[in-house]
This record gives sequence, C-alpha cells and structure tokens, in this order.
Amino acid sequence: MRRILAIAACTAAITAVGAAPAQAAPNPVAALKTQYKTGYGVKYSDTFRRGTAIFSRRTGTFQFGRAGVTASDISSRFPLKAADMAALPEHLRAVLKPERVIKIGATAYIKGGFLATFLPGDKTWLRFPGGPAAGVPGVFGQLINPLEATTLQRLLQKSNRVGSVYVGKITLGELWTSSKWLQGFGAFGGPSPAQKRAALSFKLYVNAKGLVTRIVTTTKASTVGLTGPAVSADSRFVSWGTKVSVKPPADGVVDRDDVDFQGLDFRRAKPVGRVAA
Repeated sequence: MRRILAIAACTAAITAVGAAPAQAAPNPVAALKTQYKTGYGVKYSDTFRRGTAIFSRRTGTFQFGRAGVTASDISSRFPLKAADMAALPEHLRAVLKPERVIKIGATAYIKGGFLATFLPGDKTWLRFPGGPAAGVPGVFGQLINPLEATTLQRLLQKSNRVGSVYVGKITLGELWTSSKWLQGFGAFGGPSPAQKRAALSFKLYVNAKGLVTRIVTTTKASTVGLTGPAVSADSRFVSWGTKVSVKPPADGVVDRDDVDFQGLDFRRAKPVGRVAA
C-alpha cells in the first residue's frame, strides 16, 4: 500500500509539473527600456529594395541614454548597377552618393553625399541642426525605428503576434506624430497628406528576452517618391548592450548657415520622400 501511495504521489507531482502554465511572452517595450543605459547601445544594418533589386544599404550604431536613443552613427551606400543609375533622373543620381551621418541629440553632422558638393574645400562635415539621422537619402531605407519606445508600443498595438513575430500595418501619419527618427526627414519638408495615409506593412521579430532583432517593412514606391514595384526595408539589430561612444567630428566642420547652397531652401524643400519626384 505504501508503495502504491508513493507511486501515486510521484505521478501527481509529475502531472502538476506538466500542467504548469506557459510563461507569458516578454513585453518588448519593457525589454527595450532595460537597455536604456548611458554609454550602451546596439548595432544596426538595413537593406532597402525596390522590388527584388537592392537599392541601398546602411550600417551603424545607436547609443542610448536613460530616456532612449541619444546618438547614432550611420553610413549609407547605393550599390546600384551603372545601367540602373543611368536610368534614374539626374537630380536623383546626385543624391545617391555614399554618406555618413553622426547625430548627437538634435544635431546631425553629415559627410559626403549630395550636400558635400556645396561645402568649402577645407571642410568635410556639415553641422545640420535638426538634420535626419539617416541623412539626405534617408527615405530610401527604414522608415520605422523600433528603438523608440513610443514607436514600438504603437507597432505592438497595430499588430498580432505569431510566435515571436508581430505582424501588422501602420500609416506614415501615425508614425510621424511621435517618431523623432521619422521627423528628422522633415528637414527637407514634411509628408504630404497622401503620404500620411500611406500604409506600411511590417513584421517585427523579437528574441526570447523580447528585444527586437529585426523589422521588415513594405510599402508602395510612391510613399518614398519612387515609381515601379513596392519597396521594402529589412533591418537587423545585433549586439545589444554594446558599449557605444558616439562623438562629434573633431575638425573640418562647417555650420549649415555658413554654406551657400545656391538657392536650396530647406524650409521650402519637397516633402519627405519626394526628393525623387
């Protein structure tokens, strides 16, 4: 009898363990906020495609503070075939040059790219208050930055979770209201009403800790001022918790207001995403 009771007790214990409820999935916003530590950050890369053809690539690093992203260092390049580049409008070809942007707080430092053609010969960096962290051709890349807690919260609200992937849609206008990343593109004009209505389909991937590892977005080409097939941006976030120290350029810097842009008026520039129109 004692043996039977002992076996029954063991069986009950095993059953209880097997019946334990599954742990709830980690909250990505809470997980993100644990990474908001001064001097630490995450590495970033993205690939932007027009249809299936690669249009641009970006690599860089984001630095955090206690309240979120405080700085970034991002480089862009456009590995287009010569024939594809030649088929683009002349003004767009001028924009698609390698570029690096260091952004600290609200100030961007831009090297290379379209704006470099206006700089004095002894200057290599343009100090651009309110400039975009992703640079002049930033719209040809990732429009959604899930490192912003408010943006990430909106993505979760606009999606359904399938395993470790959140799938949903959000409009450019919804993002624009609070995303500093996207608002940075406004240095060249804000989005038009039609662009604000444009939908971005997204897939947001998180790891076991709830940290974002990847986001893939897709939208119509017209959202970013292009024509043809839909465009997509595939962004990866790796090495969470990396020590990061983004600093401004030490020399060769000129202020935006001290440069003759030959009639280019940033306040009256074309709306975001229409630089290619």
